[in-house]
Amino acid sequence: MASARKARRLAAAEAARSSSTSNRTHLLGVLAGGAVITVFGAEVARVWKLGTLPRSRQITSEDDRRAKPIEAVMTLKEGYGVSRTRENSLFNMLASFTVAFGITRAITWTIREHGGIGPIKDVKVGDRHIHHFLPGGILALAAGGVAIGTKGEKLDKYLAFPFGVGVALVLDETALLLELDDVYWTEEGVLSVQIAFAAIAMLSAMAYLIRMLRQGGAQDSETDWELAAKAWDDLQMSSGGVPGIGL
Repeated sequence: MASARKARRLAAAEAARSSSTSNRTHLLGVLAGGAVITVFGAEVARVWKLGTLPRSRQITSEDDRRAKPIEAVMTLKEGYGVSRTRENSLFNMLASFTVAFGITRAITWTIREHGGIGPIKDVKVGDRHIHHFLPGGILALAAGGVAIGTKGEKLDKYLAFPFGVGVALVLDETALLLELDDVYWTEEGVLSVQIAFAAIAMLSAMAYLIRMLRQGGAQDSETDWELAAKAWDDLQMSSGGVPGIGL
């Protein structure tokens, strides 16, 4: 009788813990998703604004409207070329981390449910399964080592991409590293997802903060582009012309 009551209490405690873990995971997922959407939305809007400067870049003619998809791509490309976004290593790391984490989860689920996709399957050396935190750690270590060992910061914005991918691969198996057991698809394995979501939210906040701080900083290519576009429009207006004509 006592053992039955104890079993019921343990089952109830396990159910409560599972519910609490699920709620916490959902909350972190919402925060991470909202943060990423906010940061990416703000960056795309800013890059688009830069790409449409000066006002001659606005689509007005019928031919422009027909070529709108190509025009949109070119506008984003030109805006990105002069924006601070490409200089923001944290933003690049956030993008690569988020994409790599999502793809990794999709691949591991496919391997678990269907055995893999073509050549993408579990990697084994002999009887030993190679977990993806190992190549992730090597990739992050290599990117970080090159960033530290090279002079200047020109490579940092590019090295942020492999570094973010490597960190995503490692954090995706945090629970396994903590438990020293393959708990990837168990209740304990949810910890990896929670930590990854928390990392995404933190990186989003830091990337946005860096952008805001740089916005009020020293003169750069983005500021020069905005000033040049405004000066040209002002010149056209003062001479009675149409803003942007001649560009």
